[in-house]
Amino acid sequence: MNRSSTSALQRIASFEVPWLPYALIPNTFFRVLGVDEDTNTVVLQFKMPPGCITPIHGHHCTATAYTLEGEWYYGDLAFKAGDLAFETTVEVHQPITKDKGATLLTTLMGGRGNDKLLEDHNPDGSTTLLRTRLFKACERISLEDFHKLDFASLLN
Repeated sequence: MNRSSTSALQRIASFEVPWLPYALIPNTFFRVLGVDEDTNTVVLQFKMPPGCITPIHGHHCTATAYTLEGEWYYGDLAFKAGDLAFETTVEVHQPITKDKGATLLTTLMGGRGNDKLLEDHNPDGSTTLLRTRLFKACERISLEDFHKLDFASLLN
């Protein structure tokens, strides 16, 4: 990471941040590029393979997903490279990929005092809450250190 003379400005070379296996969705990967715990803002990249069906989930924050490459869907709504999904409500949905995978640049913005960002709806009827602390623990972490994390303890 290169810092300019302005401490609030950071240059983050995403290609230097390793892809981490996303334990909640098989064969998917993520890399957390930046986290601001004061505003509960997270910037990450998310990679889904072809034929990926993610869990049904909802947002407790404003979320964006800019499609860097590939194609993904919310029902009949397709998002292709260059498209942006902009979500401001707690709508529940299920992103999937079909013939192509997709890589997204995602921003989650909870705001001050709201560290609840995402909520996965599990097949057994339970939910898994993803808070800012999970993403902070994974921010620009090495793959070796990631494997040392107690991922489950960072959920809910």
